[in-house]
Amino acid sequence: MTESLSHPLAPRPRAAARAGRSPVGMLCGAVLLGVCGSLVAGERAYRSQESRGTAWLVEHLLGMRTLLLEGPTAPVLYAGDHTGLDRGVALTTGCSSALLIAPIALVTALLLLFGNRRAGRVLLAFGVAAGLVLATNLARLTLVLVMQHRYGAEGFGWTHVLFGSVLMMAAALGAALLYLRLLPRSGAVGAGAGAGAGAGDRAVAAAPVRGSGEGER
Repeated sequence: MTESLSHPLAPRPRAAARAGRSPVGMLCGAVLLGVCGSLVAGERAYRSQESRGTAWLVEHLLGMRTLLLEGPTAPVLYAGDHTGLDRGVALTTGCSSALLIAPIALVTALLLLFGNRRAGRVLLAFGVAAGLVLATNLARLTLVLVMQHRYGAEGFGWTHVLFGSVLMMAAALGAALLYLRLLPRSGAVGAGAGAGAGAGDRAVAAAPVRGSGEGER
């Protein structure tokens, strides 16, 4: 009676997945878990940094004056010209990019810790997606300050409530599509090992098994 025997050196699926995870990738995954937690727990400090980044853009790109004050619940950014400063804009939690970047960091960390994709491509996907969200939000905040300076409360309402919301929704959608586009296919790391194991299996299958033939006779 003949039997189908698997190659003794062929890696099991779980063992192959563990072998495909690089130490660097797992370390980066642990770091990104910390980044995700920091964005959620320390989102107030992150909003302050976003306000500073917006102030830098307004000053150096548009030549306007700015003043950043830390309010009791949110940082407040004032902008204006030589005649004076306009009404301040408070950067609340809903206006920050922290809660959009945190889920991207969490998904990336889980892929690096438990997946078998190439760490470099996964980190590239995270960097592009998070960078797009952050850059769009800084541009939105800059536009809000400029429109409020020129058109007052009406300009603030249009850019913050309507145009700004649509812009951030488009940025989140674009970031998700770019992330999926740049993300490598599952099993890319272990492709070489799988190919080698398959070649070994074919070699064993091609070799004649004398014992089974004698048993049949």
